[in-house]
Amino acid sequence: MRYPASKPQPDRVMPPLPALAPFVRQIALMQHKLTLFLYDTRPADGGGIPLVLVHGLGDEADTWWSVLPALAAQRRVLAVDLPGFGRSDKPDAPYTVPWYAAVLIELLDTLRLEQVALVGHSLGAITCHWLALEQPARVERLALLAGGLAAAPRKSDLNTLLLLTPGIGEWLYTRLRKNPQAAYASLRPFYANLDALPQAERDFLFQRVNERVWDDHQRRAFFRTLRGLARWLPAQQESLPNRLSGFATPTIVLWGGQDQIANVENGRRLATLQPTARLTVFPDAGHNLHQEQPEAVTKSLFGFYAESA
Repeated sequence: MRYPASKPQPDRVMPPLPALAPFVRQIALMQHKLTLFLYDTRPADGGGIPLVLVHGLGDEADTWWSVLPALAAQRRVLAVDLPGFGRSDKPDAPYTVPWYAAVLIELLDTLRLEQVALVGHSLGAITCHWLALEQPARVERLALLAGGLAAAPRKSDLNTLLLLTPGIGEWLYTRLRKNPQAAYASLRPFYANLDALPQAERDFLFQRVNERVWDDHQRRAFFRTLRGLARWLPAQQESLPNRLSGFATPTIVLWGGQDQIANVENGRRLATLQPTARLTVFPDAGHNLHQEQPEAVTKSLFGFYAESA
């Protein structure tokens, strides 16, 4: 299957998904001097503590397209573009996990949300896990998808090593602008079976990945985050067992059994270290399990958050 190879406009802002367009908001954060793009389904018919959805590295809030509408039937849902990605501002900033967490805390303060439930995917899961450890009173419960602070030792593959290398990583990223099909193919490791997604979803992913590679500011945020995370996350492992052993926030950990990006052993280690964490593995899903198996993931989230109703 091939797609039309039209070149995106470098300065064009990503349009919101039509189904989510009614929920678009932009929130200015005075302390961090940036504006965040988010979807906010307020007010929620179901009431309860709001859910905040946080995407992974190189992604944006649209990643939740298959689960957000169903979740919004029960609760107020907010899905944010992290700074540096999507339609949020992309400042010259550190792009570290503590920095992302501080941005999210300011967002909650600005919206006057004293307590929320967090759902994070990949980088978003790592950030949400860190935020909940640092400020447990702000997080009523926590769902971690394909990520978290626990990281079992693992040798990096060649592609990751190349991306971590300054200069070479940027060259590989930028050369995808010349080949929209190659940019789309770069998504394959994130799915157990990318071709099994509905055609409309594959068309959307093709559009999005080719918009991303043309954004120089997002490229900067991507590499600062990736390279910083490669140093920061291993440094957390020594103190993590002690920190997680007393962590009381109810937590579910959802993982794809065919995840090629983050080894499912990280999820098992997390569930071992944190007594309040429950692990569920979806055997036929990859890293983006919320897109591949949205009904199963939504059911797990519904059951978990219903416990706090």
